[in-house]
Amino acid sequence: MMAQDNPLIRGIISDAEAKAEALAAKADAEAGEIIREAEERAKREAGLEKHSYELRLEQIELREESARKNIDRLSELRSLDAAYTQVMEEVSRRLEAAMADPSFSSVLVDWIAEAVIGLDRKEARVAFSQRTPVDEDTLRRAEERVKEMVGADVSLSIDPKRLSGPGIVVTSIDGKVSYNNQLDVRLRRYSRDIRRIVQEENARQNSR
Repeated sequence: MMAQDNPLIRGIISDAEAKAEALAAKADAEAGEIIREAEERAKREAGLEKHSYELRLEQIELREESARKNIDRLSELRSLDAAYTQVMEEVSRRLEAAMADPSFSSVLVDWIAEAVIGLDRKEARVAFSQRTPVDEDTLRRAEERVKEMVGADVSLSIDPKRLSGPGIVVTSIDGKVSYNNQLDVRLRRYSRDIRRIVQEENARQNSR
């Protein structure tokens, strides 16, 4: 009698085949689950990578936009600086040209009076340059101007030292305090107002 005709052997073989089929089915199911999970993970990673790429791209675009704005701002600042320098040079040129006119003495009277009021001393000396000469008549007019403006009586005298740049410097008698009203100092004093005017004019022209 052959072995497969033996009921016991047939049962063992049948059980073995059933177990083999069950294992194969389980293996297929597990393989399918692994593949499914792998595909889902790949999709998630692909989605995350895409999102990460989009974020990086957005950051690059933001940096490029910021760089463009900085370049535009620097260009605007250079333009404003150039315009400001041009205006300051023109103001200085016109003032220096006006100094050759005898009528400029009235401007010096105002500069001296302004300096005396700022110094806040009853007595003071006035230094000047060869290009902006001051005489006794100029001092008396300046004293009168101070009287008109603040009601104070002051006594001014000529300082023997001469200035290198145009304008005047008023110094207390003891030499401890002074008020500088030379041309270059006055221009620096009003530089903020002049720069603001240049900026406003530039903005007005750009809005046309």
